[in-house]
Amino acid sequence: MNTKSQELRSTLFELIQELRDNPKENIRNPDKDFLRNRKLPFDKIIFSLLGMEGNTLSNELLNQWGCSIDTATSAAFVQQRAKILTTAFEKLFHNFVNKTTTDYLFKGYRLLAVDGSDIHIPTNKNDLDSLYEFKDSRKPYNLLHLNALYDLNQHTYEDVIVLRRKLSNECKALTDMVDRSTIKTPAIILADRGYESYNNMAHIQQKGWKF
Repeated sequence: MNTKSQELRSTLFELIQELRDNPKENIRNPDKDFLRNRKLPFDKIIFSLLGMEGNTLSNELLNQWGCSIDTATSAAFVQQRAKILTTAFEKLFHNFVNKTTTDYLFKGYRLLAVDGSDIHIPTNKNDLDSLYEFKDSRKPYNLLHLNALYDLNQHTYEDVIVLRRKLSNECKALTDMVDRSTIKTPAIILADRGYESYNNMAHIQQKGWKF
């Protein structure tokens, strides 16, 4: 492991500890959750989720525990995961970006690209804002829409916004990411037509960026 990756890992670990040490902001029931020494403490849950590769949950856990007989069950993992607020993961992402991002400039500008992608999630007929049903024999499915702001020079993500597909609005997502950006230097944003609007262009120019 090179020095840079060690530094990033140490930074990530420190930020996860900060989340753990502020249970009222990051845990659903801070007075009772994660108080006892369990097989799946707060830190382990976060690291496990960040390290997953798209396999079934049971296989992911077996890989992470080295197929040990002490491997946590899928049910136990899901139960522990539900105790952590989703805002904790958003906070971890933004804190990590702020700690590790530098202003790598191209002719005086940060080069940023924004794009969207649909994410297929388990079917839930009660979640109408993400549900797509058909009158024929095709099975219903649910979608989320991810908007990502990417730094082309550093090859890192600057920001993300995930919404239920039927509630997604790419123009507003870009505006929100621009508003909450901590970038102090001028930037150029590359985007497809889904993010293009007169209001967006004017809004971005007010920040001193180009679109």
